[in-house]
Parts: sequence; C-alpha cells; structure tokens
Amino acid sequence: MSLPWKQRLAMAFVPARLYYRYRIADEARWGEHELSVLGDIVLPGGTAIDVGANQGVFAYAFSTIADRVEAFEPNPECVEFARRMLGGRARVHAIALSNRSEKAEFVVPVSGDGLAMHLGGHLKPATAPGADAIRFDVEARTLDSYGFTDVRILKIDTEGTEMEVIEGGRETILRNRPALIVELLTGAHADPVSITATICSTYGYAASLVTRDGGRVDAFPVMRSLGSNTTWGSPIRNRNVLFMPRK
Repeated sequence: MSLPWKQRLAMAFVPARLYYRYRIADEARWGEHELSVLGDIVLPGGTAIDVGANQGVFAYAFSTIADRVEAFEPNPECVEFARRMLGGRARVHAIALSNRSEKAEFVVPVSGDGLAMHLGGHLKPATAPGADAIRFDVEARTLDSYGFTDVRILKIDTEGTEMEVIEGGRETILRNRPALIVELLTGAHADPVSITATICSTYGYAASLVTRDGGRVDAFPVMRSLGSNTTWGSPIRNRNVLFMPRK
C-alpha cells in the first residue's frame, strides 16, 4: 500500500506551508467550512486534537491557533505523510481512537481500478462481503487514556466510528468542554440526527452547521430537511456538525 503519486511528489518537493494553504482553502469551500472560521470557534492557545487526521489538514490549521496539536491517524501511509509535512507543528500518533483499548482491524477500501482510497480508511468492516480492501491490525486506545488538559477543540473524522471516539473521550470532553467538529453527514451513519441529539443531551452542547459564508445555522432543521443521512447531492456542502458547549 502506498500513497498516490501526487502526495509523494508533495512530500518531496512542495513546502508544507504552500501545500496546506491550498488544501485548507479547498476544503473550506467544499465541505469543511469550519476551517475558515476557527478563530471564531475557539480561543487561541491550549490543546487542539485532530482524530482521523489523514494528511493533517485540520492539524495544520489548528497549529496556527493552538499551543499544542495532538493528531491521531492509524493509517501508516498517512502517518508518514503527516509527520513529514507537519514537522514540529503537531505530534502525530499512529493510533486509532475508539471506546476501548485493544488491537483492531483497519480497513482501507480499494476502488475498482485498484486505487487505495486512503480518505475512506476506517475501523469498521468493509460494507460489502468480499469488497476489495486492504486490511491491517492497528492499536486502538481511548482519548481519555492520554489525560490531555486544556483541550479547546476536538475534530473527529473516523468514517463511521465517531461516537466510539466520543465515548472513549467522555471524561476529556466533560472536563475541558472543547468545541467539537464531528463528521456525521457523509452517509456513514444511518441516523445522524439521532446521534447529534445524543451528543447534545449527553454532554450539554448545542449543534449547528457552518455555512460556506462562515455563518451558522441550527443543525436540526437543516439535517431533517435533507431527507438523507448525507449532504452529498444537496445544496448543503458541509460534512460536519459543530458542537459548542452550552453556557
């Protein structure tokens, strides 16, 4: 398994500042609108945590406002890329976060033409029996096991196991009350509205969606209006739900 040639070239020849500047601007337009308003979401300083860091786009953005960035990514190819490109801006842990500490199987889907789809790597089994995938064992731990302090923002993008990460970080969330950016609207969850309601009621948060112009709207009416568990194919491009602690 190896990264696509574009990422290999980026590691070899593109300065990290330029690479991430482009990626942040692109993602902010097309599905990660929070990247353009981080300064409005979280106060500078403290600790920022990126779970499911992949190539480190959020980790790099967090490094511009946080004192410490902790990034978690179990895919070794993405870990190599993120460590090389992020350098000292973030500590990259080659660990999968979940609701218990154990050995787990990580799955990277493979497209029909044989391309490893690193962005879709996850802990859950492949969606269809016999589906092409690369599988390997990884170490899973809970967020709480790290004992992080002064956590101000936590982003979770784990392709369907976001709630397991939150359950494993319950003490961290209740103790620090960070802003939460959780990817719930890509079709990986059967009922993202119910999950959003559970997070709000369990942890004392309010849920919103960040719009492309940087505004915020109440998440529940918009999510119910989708008639689907994903924003793909709708006018709503954001894949994430933003949770802010209630006063």
